[in-house]
Amino acid sequence: MSDAYKVWSIIRTITDTGSRLEKEKLLAELADLELGRFVLKWTYDPFVTYGLTAPAPDDAVGLNMQFRQSIVEPLLTQLSKRTLTGHAAARETAEVMGALDKTGREILFRILSKDLKCGVAAATINQAVPGLVPVFSVMRAHHFEEKRIKSWPQFVEPKYDGYRYTFLCRNGEGGFFSRNGIRQPAADHLVEPMIKTALNAYQGSVANGTDLHKLLSNKLDNRGSMNFMVDGEMMTPGDFNATGALRRKDEQATDAFFQVFDIMSYADFDAVGSVGKPYKERRKLVEEFVSYSVGPAIAKTERYFVNSFEEITDLYEKFRARKLEGAMVKNPDGLYDKKKSYGWLKIKAEETEDLRVIGWFEGKANTKLEGGFGGYLVDRNGVEVRVGGGFSDPQREECLKECQAKTAGQEPVIERGVKKRYFEGGRLVEVEYHEVTPDGSLRHPRFVRFRDDKDGEVESKEAA
Repeated sequence: MSDAYKVWSIIRTITDTGSRLEKEKLLAELADLELGRFVLKWTYDPFVTYGLTAPAPDDAVGLNMQFRQSIVEPLLTQLSKRTLTGHAAARETAEVMGALDKTGREILFRILSKDLKCGVAAATINQAVPGLVPVFSVMRAHHFEEKRIKSWPQFVEPKYDGYRYTFLCRNGEGGFFSRNGIRQPAADHLVEPMIKTALNAYQGSVANGTDLHKLLSNKLDNRGSMNFMVDGEMMTPGDFNATGALRRKDEQATDAFFQVFDIMSYADFDAVGSVGKPYKERRKLVEEFVSYSVGPAIAKTERYFVNSFEEITDLYEKFRARKLEGAMVKNPDGLYDKKKSYGWLKIKAEETEDLRVIGWFEGKANTKLEGGFGGYLVDRNGVEVRVGGGFSDPQREECLKECQAKTAGQEPVIERGVKKRYFEGGRLVEVEYHEVTPDGSLRHPRFVRFRDDKDGEVESKEAA
């Protein structure tokens, strides 16, 4: 069996197993193959992107060549360095695809898609083969607790209704990434403005004798030497429900704007643990960086100093009155923790309702929940709401058994790739959510608990 078919066979086996330990064992086996290691690195390195939508493999008969590193690496290198872009990139990619056999086309498609579609991520790969893939990790906030505030003053910033995006520039090439390290092509139109802002900031910093230029580049004033990270919230005009374009891979969210709240060198971001300068120093650098912005699409978040819990509450209420999601409380002396940290605390509105279960849906393909219990379908005043979060693994197992018994023999209704089944006489569940959407659904719904104790008493808040 050729190396390409060995690689493909292992990938298919990983796809078919639901055991995390078995996946790790198979990943180690895949990485033992030189070609397997090549495929893993070019697929899951978050800092390698290709700048195009991968063409879906077809059954056309071409040159029928086996997938080999020597055939595909030149293409991947040119795409990742952006020496091949636009129509030329699409044409060259199609030619390489056409030269490969069916298995080779499938492997290349998955590399270009940055996902082998076998239910693994960088963390799983590194668990099996430590250090194989760079780990993308951003600082995240815990829920606010007064006891976590150890000193005053603190910084308070609005919590916006957008998407957490991180801009990374390495050797002059940049891109936006989601909080879990997935490249976000919908914001590609802002890549050049970010690079130009950085170049302007470098020149201004050198002229004014500030330290910002040292963060942006440790070499010379040229694009190829730029290496830095900018953290922020990607927004579109309107509320959160208007930000759907940011999730689409085949469309630019051209009205999007980036609210910056953090910045550091690429070397600091690439390190592990608590990194960078104290937040009060990073925040000054943010303000200096944004002052060189080439347009209104690159801005900075608001920031306030507070010296009491009362001031925090007052700002939170003002933010909510402006229809913002809540508030972020940040320790001015804190470093950038590459994990969930008490250095950042979030305050946001959360409501609950008791809603009737009307069915269930299966987990998404290529995830650990594929074919299992993805969540409940609940009815909220005639609007169907999918509740997929908040369940423990044991609860999911029990819910799956119960739901399968209620829908035995029933063919699923498939909507946007989600398999749904319905039944009558479902239980009452308490659902936590952030807010009601314009269509009457719920934003970020999560299962809290069963409310059999209230069954027959009240259906929802509106009915209370």
